[in-house]
Parts: sequence; structure tokens; C-alpha cells
Amino acid sequence: MKRFLSSLLAVTLSVSMLAACAKKGETSTESSQNSSTPAGSSSTNLTPSKATEVVFWHSMTGDSQKALEKGVEDYNNGVGKEKKITVTPIFQGAYDEAATKLSAAIQAGSQKELPDIMQLSSKGIFDVKDSKYIIPVQNMVDIDPKGIDKEALNPNALQYAMYKNKMLGLPFSNSSIMIYYNKDHFKAAGLNPEAPPKTIDELATAVKALTVKKGDKIERYGIGIKLRFFLLGTWIPMQGKDKYIFNEDDGRTGTPTKVTMTSDGTLKTLLTEWDKVLKTGGVEYGDASPMAGFKSGLYSIMPAATSSMAAVTTQIVDPGLFNVGFAELPRVNKDSTTGTGIGGSAIYLFNRGNEDSKLGAWDYMKYLATPEASAQWFMKTGYYPLNMKAADLPVIQELLKAKPQFQLPLTIVKNSAKYPKYLEPWVPSFTDVDNIIQDEIIKFSSGKQNMDTTIANIDSLSKKKIDDWINANK
Repeated sequence: MKRFLSSLLAVTLSVSMLAACAKKGETSTESSQNSSTPAGSSSTNLTPSKATEVVFWHSMTGDSQKALEKGVEDYNNGVGKEKKITVTPIFQGAYDEAATKLSAAIQAGSQKELPDIMQLSSKGIFDVKDSKYIIPVQNMVDIDPKGIDKEALNPNALQYAMYKNKMLGLPFSNSSIMIYYNKDHFKAAGLNPEAPPKTIDELATAVKALTVKKGDKIERYGIGIKLRFFLLGTWIPMQGKDKYIFNEDDGRTGTPTKVTMTSDGTLKTLLTEWDKVLKTGGVEYGDASPMAGFKSGLYSIMPAATSSMAAVTTQIVDPGLFNVGFAELPRVNKDSTTGTGIGGSAIYLFNRGNEDSKLGAWDYMKYLATPEASAQWFMKTGYYPLNMKAADLPVIQELLKAKPQFQLPLTIVKNSAKYPKYLEPWVPSFTDVDNIIQDEIIKFSSGKQNMDTTIANIDSLSKKKIDDWINANK
């Protein structure tokens, strides 16, 4: 395995090569559902026939990696030990790097070198969602309907891992966008620290008051932010029913072929409101990772993932650097829904030709979806618990009493329950298209181009990237 992985580091693989491989010989997700059912298994016979290892590729780092490895250790020493299942977590680099390694193994047809389960982002799963080697989690749920309580899963996170109305993966490191704000700055600026902005219009008022200038130099920005898929996955769909960044329900019902937010008015509405914030002169609009600036006091408001809750708590709140406020992402306008989008990653099951390790992987996935394991994951990382019943456990109730800010992610889940299709998109050339959108909005933000040009460029440049991918993979 190590020798193979080392050789993979030298392999580069384009998305078009992978799709061509799928076109030439791989079955679709739908057809694979008929061939990946464990032979001879039943709802009462889902334990490996012998001691087995489950290979788990992941991309977690820092405290999240420690939490993941601790969860694996707990499983191995408990349920896994009883069933003679050992899960081996292997860090495969950042999402893009890990996805490239997976694609290389699939392209080479090296089935035995595949992981049993793997954590994949939106980009990573798009590249392999139709591979014959992926086993839709729905297959296992159909075989073992009591294995995972789907009704207890976060409905939005569940939708994130759905493809063509079937459960393709198991929600895992999922989060939503929210705002963290410096209450001390609010108070000093004459703003009510207990009344964060609820719309972008109110955000503009707050940013203007919070921004500190010395001559032409900005000493403190009201907000540090960069508009990208994660934010647009909330601000576009909240404007009305069936509003998406791309067609095909943002890639959950098929491969997107065009941008829709550029023609249905949602992007224009958003940019019109966002221009109010830009005109305050207090926006650092090029920072996609504003944690450092927020922590240092350079930014008064930081839009960031709910999964940043643990880091903000340990790095700012607990040391007492300043008083932090926590709030839902401001709505586009008063007509917007209460839903907030969801992004992140999910865990997907692969067929590497080993029936025992496949059953072992399923057993571990069932463990991850329990309230107890979900509670630990939520507390240690800030990512949503997979199983929302975790919130009723005493350990979570104690956490909420001691650190009430952790209630906000659970509130976002509640307020978004009716809007499960607010999602980070699955789209061809994910990174390229995301960068196009970011770059064009930065040009608009800096005053280098007007709104109509920005929208037209996003539409045409993104469409070209998508068309190029489709033409290369016919």
C-alpha cells in the first residue's frame, strides 16, 4: 500500500480522463446499485466473516484530525474489537490532493488499492460520483434499514450527500456559514452588541459604524469576507423557491450545464444589496479565511463556518481576548427565507473487492451516525452532529449550559429544516468556476467593472468552463 501511494504522488489526473474512463467502462450510480449488494448478506448477517481492516482516507487536519482519530480509537476499542473490525485512518492531504489520489487509483483500475471509505468534498465527489467503484450508501440502507436512522440526520446535511434522489454518501464534516462579531467593537461604535445585523442592508449600517480610518488608511475593517460558493449557496437560494447557482438543482439531479443565478435575477439582487456594504469603504473583500484578521481585531465581523465555533471558542473566547457575538448570516433582504446553506464533505463507500472490509466499513459508518459518536464530533470540532438526537444527550446539554454559543448551529439546523436544498454546488471544474465567480466579484467590489459586466462575465466564463468539461467528456 505504501509503495503504491508513494507512486501516486507523481500521478496527475485531469477530470476529463476520469470521466472518459467512466464513459468507456464504468457503470452509472444507478446501475451500480444492482451489483453492489453484498452477496448472501441480509439484515441479520452484516458482520465480516473474519478479522478485517477498514481503510479510511480523510483530509482532516489539526483539532479535527485529532477528533477523527479519537473517534476511530473509541470504535476500535469498543464495537470494532467485539466484531474484530479495525479502522485505519490515513491522511491523504487536502481535499484536492486526496481526490487526485483517488482518481488515479480509479483511472489505473487498481481496485484493491482503493480505500473502503473516503471523505470527499463537493469537488472530489463530483469527479467520481458515477464510478462503478462507488457504492451508494442507499444500497446499504436498503439492506440494513435499521442500521442508520435517516430521520434523525440533519435534513440539510443529508441532502448534501444525495444524488439523483438517493443517498450517495454519509454526511460528515458539514457546516453552514454564520457571522462572528466583536461585541467590544460594536459597543465602542455605538451599536447594540446584542442586536447583530439581520439583513445585508443592516450589515451595511453596522460596517459603516465599525470601520476605523486614519486619513485614507483603514485601521479596522467592519468586515472581512470573500464571496464564493459557500456564501452563494445561502444567499442565492434564500431568495425564492427553486433558485440555484446552477441548473440541475446545483448538480444534485445531474451535471450542470449553465449558470442560472445570472439570468433569474438572484445574483443581481444580491450584488445590489452587497453594493451598499461596499460603499461604506469598510470591506476587506479578498479574504476567504478571515480568522486571523478577526482574532487580531482587524475585522469587526467575520462570516465563517459554524465549524469555526470550536476554534473561536478556544482561541478567543476562553482566553478572554474580547467578547464575541454569534449570529446567523444576515438575509439578503426582508423577503428572504430563514434557510442557511450547507457545505463541507461526506464519507463515501467504495468497492475494493473485499466483502469483509466493505461490511466492516458499513459497521463503522453506522457507528458514526449514532447520537453518542455524533455528540463527540460536534463538541470537539464544531461540525454538525450527524445524528441530531445528539443534542438531547446530557453531555451536549451540559456543553450548551457552559458554552451557549454552541446552541447557534443547532438553531440554524432548526431554521433551515424546511429548506434542505440550499447547498454548496456540485459542478464541473469546481475550483475553476468558483475562482471565476470570486475574481469577477472582486473586480466589481474594487470598482474596476460595473454590475452588468460582472454578471455577464460570470455567466460567459463559467459557461465556457462547463462546456469545455462536457465536450471533453462526451
